Amino acid sequence: MQWGQIKTLFIFCFLILDIFLLHQFINNQESELPFLPEYSREDNLRTNINGLEEIPEEPTSAEMLYAQRKEIFEETMGEIGELPNQNPIVVDDHLIISTLDEPVEMEVEGSMETLEDHIWNGQAYTYYGKDEKSNTLIFFQELEHPIFFNQSGVLLVQLNEDGDMIRYVQTALEEAEEKPEEEDLIRSIDAVSTLYYNGKLLSGDEVTDVAIGYHNLLPLPNGVQVLTPTWEIEVNEDKYFFVNAIEGHFASRDKNDFVIEMVEDQVVDYLGDHTEAEIESVNEDWEQEDLEEYVEQIIENLELSIGVE
Repeated sequence: MQWGQIKTLFIFCFLILDIFLLHQFINNQESELPFLPEYSREDNLRTNINGLEEIPEEPTSAEMLYAQRKEIFEETMGEIGELPNQNPIVVDDHLIISTLDEPVEMEVEGSMETLEDHIWNGQAYTYYGKDEKSNTLIFFQELEHPIFFNQSGVLLVQLNEDGDMIRYVQTALEEAEEKPEEEDLIRSIDAVSTLYYNGKLLSGDEVTDVAIGYHNLLPLPNGVQVLTPTWEIEVNEDKYFFVNAIEGHFASRDKNDFVIEMVEDQVVDYLGDHTEAEIESVNEDWEQEDLEEYVEQIIENLELSIGVE
């Protein structure tokens, strides 16, 4: 046999071997692939984040809330004047500030009777949490759902060292006449997923609470606020995120920052030396000098206790 024929035979044999090995490789790959599970983003989320078993699935739709600042008229002033153990003042017909004559024991985890007895319209507020730095209880107003971190619909109750209520600052919203149509909401699990895949949650974190409420979107020229349905997501009991339940964008809020902002914007700056605010006391026996002294004392106490410089 000539050398050319031998070479051709070798090439042919190696070609057959290559085809056989390729066939074996493909068969092995096909036999392994069916056993690889398809892992979705939600499966990955549930594997890495704890506490997702009990998060709510409802609501699936809700309306935007149009709300405006509630004005305090003469009739309401009479109701405020009947509150025991205090001499409240009303600033520009919307802001209530009061210091109690004697501290009052507070119980926020059980009955809210104490709050309702000493706060005008106290049943309209729901307890959110305590700012440990300023020793202040935070209550958000509810209009069907809580209104999160809104300076126009909040009750701040300041405590003494014994945990008793000594003063409070209060504002209120009311629903405007406009009523928008309901819109579909993103699921609460998708709100958590948004936080996780944007690096706000880490593997091993626990979602400790999820609730639906409202958060400010933007003010309108006539003073009406547009409040959008929002998922409030508590993580590890100390971090709070708010995910727009319609558009999906998110923000985080801090209790102490909010308390300081509220006191600075609504009390200290509002009632400063050059204020033109109209201040009215429910105590008809007070002279102007008594009112000014009372306001100065409130500002001083709030600045000292909350740390406003």
